[in-house]
Amino acid sequence: MDCLEHRNRIPKISEFSRKDCLFLYEKLADNKIEADHIFLSYEKAKNYNKEFHEDFSEFKESHWIFAETGRGDFWIIDLDDIQSPPTVFFYDHDLEDFSPENMLNMSINILEWFELADLISQIHNENFYDEDFRLKEQWKQKAIEEIEEIKKGLSKKSPFQLF
Repeated sequence: MDCLEHRNRIPKISEFSRKDCLFLYEKLADNKIEADHIFLSYEKAKNYNKEFHEDFSEFKESHWIFAETGRGDFWIIDLDDIQSPPTVFFYDHDLEDFSPENMLNMSINILEWFELADLISQIHNENFYDEDFRLKEQWKQKAIEEIEEIKKGLSKKSPFQLF
């Protein structure tokens, strides 16, 4: 997490009970890791969650938006998830409501989400692309292998076209 934007001061967080994720909010500011993986500072996440819990009754009280995409989609964890750290879900805003069937279980935890985001950001190196701006096959294979190292099947589960 050395390349991520750190906070200048630790926020006062009294209502956030997930100690396994709390350190992220104590250490990190807003971070655009890559276009579809934008980690939200505690303050911004708190505002998003307050607003969406008020506006959408189907949005489970235990769901917590921790990141967004540049297109209005969200990355969510369930604070009641007994796994430590909790499982990440992806919500596509085009599906309109926050019902559980509209959330894609990514089968990764929040730390693996950071690994995935970092890996995808590394793929954006211009040297990996041909003259038609397509990812060269050798780099595509390498990226898929590394994504699969994070979690088997993850490269097929992505809500976005990776390449």
